[in-house]
Amino acid sequence: MGNMVDYNFYKNKRVLVIGDTGFKGSWLSYWLSKMGAEVYGYALPPLLKISHYSLLSLDKIIEHKNGDIRDIESLLKVFNKVKPEIVFHLAAQALVSKSYIDPKNTFEINIMGSVNVLEAVKKSNSVKSLVYVTSDKCYENKEWIWGYRENDELGGYDPYSASKASAEIIFSSYRNSFFNDKREIGLASVRAGNVIGGGDWAIDRIIPDCINFL
Repeated sequence: MGNMVDYNFYKNKRVLVIGDTGFKGSWLSYWLSKMGAEVYGYALPPLLKISHYSLLSLDKIIEHKNGDIRDIESLLKVFNKVKPEIVFHLAAQALVSKSYIDPKNTFEINIMGSVNVLEAVKKSNSVKSLVYVTSDKCYENKEWIWGYRENDELGGYDPYSASKASAEIIFSSYRNSFFNDKREIGLASVRAGNVIGGGDWAIDRIIPDCINFL
């Protein structure tokens, strides 16, 4: 098969990456900048002293704004200033183990934070595409030996999984309630699995933990 990626698509496009200081968000922001996009980021500062965001000196490559997705007014100001054409929503409390320690914070970020992002997109006149990232943990755990499909039942025993299932339901509600008549906007939720790569110093990572154990 030939190359399926159109590297010119993002050239000069205004792209807002919500969660650009995280592992996936920093890689995405860097990749988009290399393809010629005008990249803007909105997120809390990196949680760890060492981070992929810092190693890339991403603050010198893209225009970043420190902020919390739970702060709807701050988020709306960024949308109004940037006027993004494409939005990637990756901001989250992303650790299952941490969700047991602090479930309230996990639900507030992953649910109400996502509501705020959807509200900002709904109010925007510039956004043409939204990629809304949740997790493959959003499915009810059946202890199956095979992978889950997009039409399988949502659910979650742990707070993290439950928050991501909720985020998917909320996305579906907004899509059907507010975006059905806005055909110029493309919406997609992405139920991402674990990603292995350089620059990931978060806790409970299989490959880094195995290497460190050696």
